[in-house]
Amino acid sequence: MRILQARLEAAKATGAALSHFYGDQLGFPMLADKGGLGFGVGRTRLEFSPTNDREPFYHFAFRVPRNRFVAAREWLARHAELLSEHHSNETTFQFPNWNAEACYAHDPGGNIVELIAHRGLPDESPDSGPFAARELLGVCELGVVGDDPPAMARALEPLGIKLWDGTLDLPGRLAFMGGPGGTLILAAAGRGWMPTGRVAEPFEVNVDVAGAQDAEVTVPGTPHQVRTVAGGGLIGATCATMS
Repeated sequence: MRILQARLEAAKATGAALSHFYGDQLGFPMLADKGGLGFGVGRTRLEFSPTNDREPFYHFAFRVPRNRFVAAREWLARHAELLSEHHSNETTFQFPNWNAEACYAHDPGGNIVELIAHRGLPDESPDSGPFAARELLGVCELGVVGDDPPAMARALEPLGIKLWDGTLDLPGRLAFMGGPGGTLILAAAGRGWMPTGRVAEPFEVNVDVAGAQDAEVTVPGTPHQVRTVAGGGLIGATCATMS
C-alpha cells in the first residue's frame, strides 16, 4: 500500500511554525492548498488544515531509503530534539521483527514525527553525505485512532487494506493495516504512542491510498475518511499559506 495524501488538522496558531519547520528548515517543497499548508514528502502529499477549537496531534512516519538512516537521523536532529523513552536516553529504536530502525521528534504542532528505514525493502538513495528532504520516499505510517479497532479494520478490508502485523484480538494493542511501505496504524483512544507514551486521541484523518479502484469509507465510530485511488499520484509543487 502507498499513501498518496494525508490531510490532517493543526491548531491555527501553529501554522507559521509548521511552515517554517517543514518548508524552511527541513526543505520540503510546499504545495498549493486552499486555506492550509501542503508539503511534498516523497510521493506523498501531506496537508494541515487549520482549526481554532482544539489542538490536534498525530503520529506519522516518513520512510527513509534503507542505506540512509544514519544521515537522515542526523538531518532531523539538527532541527528538532530527538525523543527517547522515559527510562532511556537512546534515540534510535530497532524493530527486529520488521528489520527496521527509527527515530522520533516533535514538530511545532506537537505531532510525533518518525523517520523509519526498512532494511528489507529495496529502495536505496544514490546520494551520500548530508541528507536532504528530497530523498524521503513518502509518508509510510499514519495513526488512525478510534474506540473500536476491530470494527475499523472490518471497514478497511473491502478496500484491500488488510492486517499485516499487530493484532485486533487483544485490547490496547496496535493493528498495522496495509504493508511495510504504507501502513494505517489502528490505535484505541487512550493508548500511548511511542516513544513518549503520549495518549492517542481521535483527531480527524483524511487519507488517500493507491488501490485497484476508486472507493471510499468512513471509518465507523470516527470522523476518519479513507479513500483508495486507482492510478493516483502527487501533483506539482507551489508555495502555500496557512491563514
